[in-house]
Amino acid sequence: MDTNQHSQSKTPSIHRALVRRLIYTALAVALIVAIVVTLLERQRIVDTVVDRALLRTAQFNQQHQALLDAYDGSDRAGLQHALAQLANNRLMERAGFFVLAELYDRTQTPIGEFTDQGFDRIDAVVNWIEREQRPIPAAGEYFKDGFWIDSRPYIHVATPMTSSKGDVVAYLQGIYAVSRAAGSDLNQRVLRAIVMVIGIVLATTAVLYPVILNLMRKLTRSSANLLDSNLEMLQVLGSAIAKRDSDTSDHNFRVTIIAVRLAEAAGLDAGKIKSLIKGAFLHDVGKIAITDTILHKAGDLDDDEFRIMKTHVGHGLDIVERAAWLKDAAPVVGNHHEKCDGSGYPGGLDQQSIPVSARIFAIADVFDALTSRRPYKEPFSFEESMQILQEGRGTHFDPQLIDMFATIAHGLYEHLAGRGTDDLRTELETITRSYFSVDSEALSI
Repeated sequence: MDTNQHSQSKTPSIHRALVRRLIYTALAVALIVAIVVTLLERQRIVDTVVDRALLRTAQFNQQHQALLDAYDGSDRAGLQHALAQLANNRLMERAGFFVLAELYDRTQTPIGEFTDQGFDRIDAVVNWIEREQRPIPAAGEYFKDGFWIDSRPYIHVATPMTSSKGDVVAYLQGIYAVSRAAGSDLNQRVLRAIVMVIGIVLATTAVLYPVILNLMRKLTRSSANLLDSNLEMLQVLGSAIAKRDSDTSDHNFRVTIIAVRLAEAAGLDAGKIKSLIKGAFLHDVGKIAITDTILHKAGDLDDDEFRIMKTHVGHGLDIVERAAWLKDAAPVVGNHHEKCDGSGYPGGLDQQSIPVSARIFAIADVFDALTSRRPYKEPFSFEESMQILQEGRGTHFDPQLIDMFATIAHGLYEHLAGRGTDDLRTELETITRSYFSVDSEALSI
């Protein structure tokens, strides 16, 4: 599949991802605005109610100035009657009305009180006020506090009552209930704000959708081109190493296919399989640092030559760790010569310490080497190859992975036997694309 076809095949999912993300954004914005509007509107209602309550207490102070001037702590009947008038008026204003009012002198001795027994939640209001500490505001100051009972807001206010000379004579505190009409007004304002915001977001989305979609298509094409370039680089580099090692690209293709199928059987996740694919292509990349006299020697290597040959692992790690996109090939590049009994190199790791991708690759690499024709040998039969693998079970190879491989080995052997370079390359490209494909879901994150 070329880049253009790949990009076009992603268009429906790009549409879905974009629409889904825009819907999520609209809902998130609406929720945030709803919260902000609700808080602002609640504060507006509270401020309005506080103003109304303080206005009523100021009117009470002014209307009964003579009573406050004459109050000496003994005659409370006049102020008690005035307090009853304050609460009994109920005002029935749109903002709300007093449902409880209390007067105290400067020593906090009760002068009088009124409770609206016709108010359906008066018992809950009384219980609330009894639990609260009585505030004592100074001259010229006031106290306010909001609270909720059964989803209905109330305002607790306290203010000093002064004589005509400005002296504090008493303190008045009351509970002002926000009216149902004010609560309904609050809900309507919030609802209108939410609807307006959603409308604005949808209208903006309609205008920006074609622009965003076009940008996402360009991003997908660019990402697909970058992916193709990276995968081509991977194949070219792997093939170059194979030629350097007097091998063919077919070995890289086959061993990668075998390793991926074994990894799938073992239940590895997609991230580890992508790492395995890169490592399979580049497992011997460090051999470019090994001299031809050692790399192409026809006979067995002596100890010094073998010591030099083993350094290809370190060279390989140096190479792949210099490129961010190739770094995750390191588990295979650095450990494909380790053995489960600890006799491998370069680290002498045992089974538990060897990355699972390297253990998988070791089986695939040896199996393909055994069943393939090389300049120095004829291919072993399937049965002979499996016998050799079984002999290395627990020493060279992971026993559980060998058992898993035994269940799929014959099918892979038949499937890959006699396949040409082009067929192998096509199959591996399909496998690679399935794990490295540019997914529009990922672009929308």
